[in-house]
Amino acid sequence: MTESQILIQIDERFQGYVEEAWLKAAVRATLQACERDQLSLSILVVDDDELRRYNRVYRQQDAPTDVLSFAVQEGSTLVADMPEALAAEVNAELGDLLLAFPYASRQAQRFGHSLAAELKLLVVHGTLHLLGYDHDTETKQADMWCKQTEILNSLTDEDLTPRLTTPDW
Repeated sequence: MTESQILIQIDERFQGYVEEAWLKAAVRATLQACERDQLSLSILVVDDDELRRYNRVYRQQDAPTDVLSFAVQEGSTLVADMPEALAAEVNAELGDLLLAFPYASRQAQRFGHSLAAELKLLVVHGTLHLLGYDHDTETKQADMWCKQTEILNSLTDEDLTPRLTTPDW
């Protein structure tokens, strides 16, 4: 598998708590499990207010959340009009994940697992969305949850079952 490019930006207030290696491992495991490579994406670790703002602007929900994914290809018709080489570069860009550190930290405490496990879960979940997975129907949710669990089992020995079965998704 050719190496994917993963750009990470962590708000300076959270840099001492978040290891880039956790986030990169979760992306790589997800891409490998989905048999995808040579892709790039960005991960931004921000505060609750920042994610709430994005949630309000792009999802019309005025509430904080744990992770948002913004796929480059979602609804895009630009690639059809591009030269082939440029289209290949655009097709390699998955998009962006935004993680709310305080929200993720509270969820880890609430469900009794480590912050590392929670952040890995959020990155796996968000990356699956960028790859086209969704949970807006029972069938799609079953497929996504199965893939998510498979990937998480390869990343952590912690039992995330209580967290995965919450209706908060």
